[in-house]
Amino acid sequence: MPNHNTESDADLSKLEADGPDGTASGPGGIPDDSATEVQPAPSEPTGGTAAGAEAPLADSGAEDGAGLATAAPAAAGLEAGDAAALALQKKRRRLVIGLVVLAVLVIAAGALFVRYLLQPSPLPELLPLPVDLTYRPHYLFSIYGVDKPVGVAVSPDGERVYATESGGQRDVKVFDRDGNPLAAFSPPHTAPTERSPVYVAVDPTGRVYVTDRLQRAVFVYDSHGKLLDAILAPDLTLREYVYEHVDELPPDGTVAYNLFGHTVRFQIYAGEQLLPAPALVAWAPLGIRIDELGTVFLTDVPEGQHTVRELPGEQMLETDWREFNPPEIVFGAQGQGSGEFMYPNSAVIDSTGRIYVTDGNNGRVSVWDGLGGFLFNFAHGVGESALSLPRGAAMDGRDRLHVVDAVQQSVKVYDVSGEEPSFLFAFGDWGTEDGEFNYPVDIALDGTGRLYIADRENNRIQVWSY
Repeated sequence: MPNHNTESDADLSKLEADGPDGTASGPGGIPDDSATEVQPAPSEPTGGTAAGAEAPLADSGAEDGAGLATAAPAAAGLEAGDAAALALQKKRRRLVIGLVVLAVLVIAAGALFVRYLLQPSPLPELLPLPVDLTYRPHYLFSIYGVDKPVGVAVSPDGERVYATESGGQRDVKVFDRDGNPLAAFSPPHTAPTERSPVYVAVDPTGRVYVTDRLQRAVFVYDSHGKLLDAILAPDLTLREYVYEHVDELPPDGTVAYNLFGHTVRFQIYAGEQLLPAPALVAWAPLGIRIDELGTVFLTDVPEGQHTVRELPGEQMLETDWREFNPPEIVFGAQGQGSGEFMYPNSAVIDSTGRIYVTDGNNGRVSVWDGLGGFLFNFAHGVGESALSLPRGAAMDGRDRLHVVDAVQQSVKVYDVSGEEPSFLFAFGDWGTEDGEFNYPVDIALDGTGRLYIADRENNRIQVWSY
């Protein structure tokens, strides 16, 4: 929710009126200090000398008054001219500054336009926002044509969206970023009632991993849906199993697996052959996430043994799994105490190497170090930050953890960049309209600020954006 800060600025002004109070002395009489009266000469008219003596004094005073009266308007005019010139100079300066700023903005806009033409990118990439800016994403549109989706993932380039169906044909549907359908695929030689795809993830090379609860396997496809291999146990792949029985199987030979058919199919040259399915082990893959290095985080939920498995990217990115035995880190146990899980769904990693596990039926997030050591739990209990039934999770580049809460019909976002996680916000509510959820399950993020959310009971993938 945006902050509305209202600031009030007080305008202070001071009125100064300064006017000099001057008085001009007119040509008044000069006091006569004489003690005796001077008698005029008999030959001159009486008072002539007195009149002649005072006339120059009277004329001098009049000239002084006239000079002062003339100088005052001249000074006032000079001051007014200076003030007008100063105001004009300030106006010109402001105009120049405004033109410079406008020129800079025009150049920046032009550079941005050229940058977009040369390398089109979404606005968040073209105009990076301050790292401390936090706001909710907004709804864009929905992708339809998928039946009760439960898992969603995005290709590394952001151009393909993968969604798993828990209804209908139970396929993996493929769409472009605009929601146009591209393809659909499923494990070969399986019927819809024999498969149940759940979570999906894409590795850095574009390979697609799909967990299947009924088949108890992780199927691995290329980006177009061709089955490449399947992980049948923590230390066994489908190709490895076939290779143990048929030495001449080529690396790109066709293989297929169906737990309910108790068969493994493979094709050598022109003929297809069958093998009995391998013996079952305590193995029930549920959630899967893959980081940018190819490290696979797999939640495993066989009865009584709920754990998280971390498989190193160096081995997982290999193209030939005929000798599959990656050194893995396994942590957690089934239960409700610290360091225990009840149906962990997703495990994701932050920039410091800490691992965050959505502990589904315990209603919390469990935090572990990179070696599988338990650290703490959070987001349990009551309140806005608390979770009820956390399912899918995703971490963005700013260490913001996004968790889908299937019961609260929302996505909750936490800042985990510090020592202690802090709740930021939640978005979404129950409903069938745009931007509303009806049992959301999973979430995926791309590199452009988009969020893809599997909205199961509304039969759609919602697309949001920061």
